[in-house]
Amino acid sequence: MRHATLTMIGMIALARIIVRNSILLVDFINQSIREGACWEDAVIKASAVRDQPIILTAVVAMVGGFFILDDPIFNGLAISLIFGFFNN
Repeated sequence: MRHATLTMIGMIALARIIVRNSILLVDFINQSIREGACWEDAVIKASAVRDQPIILTAVVAMVGGFFILDDPIFNGLAISLIFGFFNN
């Protein structure tokens, strides 16, 4: 039970990091547009900088979810987190 609880705390922290990275992606896009870049160039530039951290964090959170799949309390939450990050 303790293993699942610690893993769940890590999953929540990783989910927060993914949201923060996504907000930074939008902020990078808005900053490039304010500097005069067209929308397409701003998206490409921001994606080149921010996509790798978002993808890596999501993959780590998905892998971490597999460790709590066998826990009867967190099983449903682990499934929703794994497939939620997969769809993100």
